[in-house]
Amino acid sequence: MRRGYRCAFVPFFLFACLLSSGCGSSGTARLAVTTTSLPNGGVGAPYTASLNASGGTPGYTWSELSGGAMPKGVSLGSSGIFNGAPQVAGNFGPYVFQVTDSVGAIATTGNLTITIANPGLSVATTSLPPGNVNTAYSVTLAAANGTSPYTWTQTSGGAMPPGIAGITSAGVITGTPTTGGTFGPYGFTVTDSANATAASALFTITIGSSLACVPMGNESALTASTPYGFLLEGIDGNGKPVDIAGSFTPDGTGHILSASTDYNGFTNGPQQLQVNLAASSYSFGSSTLGCLALVFSGPVAGTIITRREGAAPPVPAGSAARPADTKLYASAVTPPNGVLFSFSLVGFDGNIYHKGRIIESDNAGGGTNASGFLRVQTPTAFSLSSLQQNYAFGVEGWTAAPTGLFRTALAGSFTNLSGVLSAGFSDLDLAGAPSGELTGGNGTLNSSIDESTGRGTGTYTIPTPSGNLSFDFAFYVLNASDLILLSTDLSSAAGAAPLLSGRALASNATYSPGSLNGYYLLASRGLDAAGSRIGNFAQLGTMNATSAGTIPSATLYVNDSGTFTTTFHSNAAYTVEAASGRVSFTALLTAPPVVYLTATGAADDQIAGFLVGSDINGSSGVLVTQSAAAPAYPLSSITGNYAASTQEDPDGFNGAALGAFSFNGAGQYTSVQTTTGS
Repeated sequence: MRRGYRCAFVPFFLFACLLSSGCGSSGTARLAVTTTSLPNGGVGAPYTASLNASGGTPGYTWSELSGGAMPKGVSLGSSGIFNGAPQVAGNFGPYVFQVTDSVGAIATTGNLTITIANPGLSVATTSLPPGNVNTAYSVTLAAANGTSPYTWTQTSGGAMPPGIAGITSAGVITGTPTTGGTFGPYGFTVTDSANATAASALFTITIGSSLACVPMGNESALTASTPYGFLLEGIDGNGKPVDIAGSFTPDGTGHILSASTDYNGFTNGPQQLQVNLAASSYSFGSSTLGCLALVFSGPVAGTIITRREGAAPPVPAGSAARPADTKLYASAVTPPNGVLFSFSLVGFDGNIYHKGRIIESDNAGGGTNASGFLRVQTPTAFSLSSLQQNYAFGVEGWTAAPTGLFRTALAGSFTNLSGVLSAGFSDLDLAGAPSGELTGGNGTLNSSIDESTGRGTGTYTIPTPSGNLSFDFAFYVLNASDLILLSTDLSSAAGAAPLLSGRALASNATYSPGSLNGYYLLASRGLDAAGSRIGNFAQLGTMNATSAGTIPSATLYVNDSGTFTTTFHSNAAYTVEAASGRVSFTALLTAPPVVYLTATGAADDQIAGFLVGSDINGSSGVLVTQSAAAPAYPLSSITGNYAASTQEDPDGFNGAALGAFSFNGAGQYTSVQTTTGS
């Protein structure tokens, strides 16, 4: 019996040894924590620290075992990395953290403490931006590391520039300067709610003469190798829609080497303006904000304003209209003397700022409110032979009728063969009445493209059941796959071609049924004139689409004249036309939009398609690629410089705004913003 017992015991002992990888073998090193202390941090500064382990089986997961809450604003990720920026000072802990490896082994830290210091109240603003005569000026001083609210006072420097009020207790300096010059230096003091105080450095304010840009010190960042094309949409001083497109080439010192500008609107009609290069200027600052002043010598010689009788189909009964008092039946062609823009650039790759936002900034209360985008141009693409063979396009604007100006949205696709445009597909939403798919679009691109500005001209016709929609247009080449479009017909009379502006991006020759596959953003805007007050209609949404043609989820956020709603959709679907790239949706909104797909990527703002509504608001917009997998953006992903501005303001009540924002990846940002108009 003793011998049988020993035979049974030996295999069991061997099995236990194999499971534990022990019994005298070297095996895997024991899991251990190598972090013995945590670094100190400061209020408002990103906290950078990590917990580390060795041994065990890699694939470590960290968690807090004891010690209570982290310093406010700081969190521990499962990878052992601390995230965020502390919001309060103090000594925190001691904490004990636990690490678990991929097979379940556990190890713990010793007692670890975190000390967060408060650097004290300080003035975060380091300078005051320059301004221009008769141009709205506004800046808000910023403080850091104190206890809000803050109270500001001016302590030295005397009176502000004429037209600018003294600083408010909230730190706002605003007004419309009337006299040029350099003023100050000014000193300011901020007091927080705990009665701590801090003094600013001494700041000056430089006010430039009208239609001149004050140097900002970083003009050399924009050079002759980086011309920029731009497009703005807005409302002029008479309350009428106006669009502005153009190009300018900086020289690196604040002067303009070449430029071209096209205007079209219901007050002055279409005009290509001759830019006085010697009198024009630009400036650019380290904040990424810039100024562009274009002075005009009148219309370009030889340009003719055309009026197309019957160039638009009859306006159907709809609601997306500005009232009758905004219409004009004749246009007085009075060119502007010049224009002042403010812009903010981003997309810096170490050599070039690739894109940005722009507004007209010379509105002191009765001028034009307009905003839009600008993009770096590629001069090697300034020829007809460089352009792509297939394009999708999206334009928006207004059509005149006896009862007012009606919102017009148009998107589609066409084929380009050496300037001959054919195989056109499109959808039109005129006055809130969708056309359905239209075919047979055709036109031409003229062979002459300006080699310094990328400006060319063309014409396009779309057959509709109630008559042809025909319009002439100017285009500016951004690159071979990206064009700015602006119609150049006199649009102010009933039955004339509409005022339209927008963009064309390269598209594919054919599309597969599952061309949408991933996560997307939808953005559109229109005009709600169905209620007692005309107001803007804006829509922003997220959408998950699969290559099987399904849309498992979509969330749409709407601001309809100040009324906010959120709508969730599940089990929606889409179909794609192979030849046109036209996407139609089912079970997505009561009146689903139509999208025409592009073939472009990040260089063209990741625009996956142009959107045209089928709603009563005459909506237009874009579909933007977000990500291939489910979005998971940590706070740290929002870092670096961003440019922002208002979009087109269809109801004309809201003015224009522009800002340059810098995010630190820890939930904090600084900004310089300017607002003009209403």
